[in-house]
Amino acid sequence: MVRIGFIGCGGISHTHVQRLSLLGDGEAEIVGLCDTNLENAKRLASLANKFRNITPKALGEASLFMDHRKLLDEASPEAVIVCTPHVYHYEHAMAALEKGIHVLVEKPMAISLKEAETMKEEAERRKLVLSVGYQRHFQPEYIFARNIIKDGRIGRPHFALAWLTQDLRRAIGPRSWYLDPKLSGGGQLVCSGTHLTDLVLWVLDAEPLRVKAIMEREGSESDMYSSLSVELSNGALASISVLGDSPEVAVREELRVWCSHGAIFVIGGRAYLQEKGGNLCEVLPQNLPRTSPNPDVNFVRAILGKEECLSSAIHGLRATKLERMAYEDAAPLLNRLGDL
Repeated sequence: MVRIGFIGCGGISHTHVQRLSLLGDGEAEIVGLCDTNLENAKRLASLANKFRNITPKALGEASLFMDHRKLLDEASPEAVIVCTPHVYHYEHAMAALEKGIHVLVEKPMAISLKEAETMKEEAERRKLVLSVGYQRHFQPEYIFARNIIKDGRIGRPHFALAWLTQDLRRAIGPRSWYLDPKLSGGGQLVCSGTHLTDLVLWVLDAEPLRVKAIMEREGSESDMYSSLSVELSNGALASISVLGDSPEVAVREELRVWCSHGAIFVIGGRAYLQEKGGNLCEVLPQNLPRTSPNPDVNFVRAILGKEECLSSAIHGLRATKLERMAYEDAAPLLNRLGDL
C-alpha cells in the first residue's frame, strides 16, 4: 500500500482524490493533507473520508498541516501529489524527491527548463516515480493516435495542427491565482494550453527545436491568446493555437496530424483515420486502446510496479521547454503590450 500526502488542497486536489478513489482496496492510503489555508485541507479531508478504500483510517486534525515540511516529516508519506500554484511546483516536488518520496505534480511540471531538468534528474538519480498530471495520456482516442504514428502505419509525420479554447476567466473566477503571472508563471499557455503543447509532443514523440510565437494579453496581465509555429525534432512542423477568451467556459480542443501515407484526426473526443487514397473513417470506440483510467491510478500502480508510468518527467520536461521557448520568443511583444 502506498502512503500518499497532498501538498496543496485547492480545487484541483478534489479531482485527484476522486481519481484515486478508483483504486482497489489496499493499493493506497491518504495519510496527510497540507495547505497554507487549513480550511482547504479540512474540505479535502471531508471528501477523502467518503472513500474508505483510500482512507481506511479517517483523516482527522492530526493529519492536516500548513507546512509541507511537517507533512513530509510527520505523516511519513511514500508519495505526494503536488497541487500548489505553478511557481511552487519545483520547491514542493524537490522537497519530496530529496527525501526519497515519489511525486505526481500538477501541470505544468515547472516554470523554467532548468527546474524541470533538475526535477527529472533528481527522480532518476533516486529511482523515484515522477509523474505529471497530463490526463490526455489516458484518453483512448489520443493513445490510438500516438500508436498509429509510432508504428509507422501512415508513414512519417509531416504536419500537426492543434487548437484549444476556453473562457479562462469564467472557468476559474476573477480572483484566481491563475490570472497572476507571479503565481502561475504565465497565462493561458501554461494554465490550460500546456495540455495541448504536451499532447502534440507526446503524440508525435518529439522535442521542440524552434518556436515562433505571437501572443496577446487581451486585458490580462499575461497571455490569453497564443499562436505558435514549431519545428520538431522528427522533422515535422506544428501549428498550435491557444485561446483563453472563448465564449464557452469548457475546454474544447482538436488535433490533426498529416503523415506521408495518411492522416489521423482527433475531433470532439473521436478518432478519425485516413490512409493514403482512402476515405476518412471514424475509429469505433470499441477498437480504441485502453490503459489506466487516469494519472493518479497510474502513478500509484507505477510505484507498486504494476504499470509503467505513462505521463513521466520527460513529457513534462518537453512541454516546459516548448512553453519557455514560446515565451522567450514572444517576450518583446508581450512587454510592449504591457506598457500600452
